[in-house]
Amino acid sequence: MKTLKPFSSALAAALLLAGSAQAQNQKPRAPEPHEIRAPDRHEERQDAAERRDDRKDVAELERVLERFDNARARRHNAAELATVDNRLRELLRAELAEGREEKSQARAETRREWGESRAENRDDVRDARVEAASQTARKTIARELNSLMGARSQAQLSRKRELIVELVRLGKQELRQDRQEQREDRKDRKDRRY
Repeated sequence: MKTLKPFSSALAAALLLAGSAQAQNQKPRAPEPHEIRAPDRHEERQDAAERRDDRKDVAELERVLERFDNARARRHNAAELATVDNRLRELLRAELAEGREEKSQARAETRREWGESRAENRDDVRDARVEAASQTARKTIARELNSLMGARSQAQLSRKRELIVELVRLGKQELRQDRQEQREDRKDRKDRRY
């Protein structure tokens, strides 16, 4: 009987070592949906809300452009052009305020997440720069559009249309950048879970 005890101890140790080695070779498993952290879910909901808001903004700018074109086609309908000018002012005011907030959030994210991987840091800095450039472009357009409010000459109306088209283009560009940034954020969140 005495010889069995060392043998069973050696067998138990070998089994433990084999199980430990096998566990080390396994790939990490993807977390279950209920294991996703609450801050990640909050960030995903916030991203989705921002995307909806940006799509809504672009659609509204496209409607303003259509109304502008219709007013011009009807022999420069002064009342409709004035309505378009007023709506454009409201949209620009809201866009600039939203841009300031997004620029501030991008800077805060850069500061908050500094020290993560170099790639994530570069992405955050790049996102902050893109947001700042977008905000600068909107301010420039807003200033020029403001100088054209109420203008009715053919050249002024043509320039106003070009600026509205540029705002639509900026909005669509921001949507594309948002999708790219959100893909990067999802990847970062997934990487942090492991």
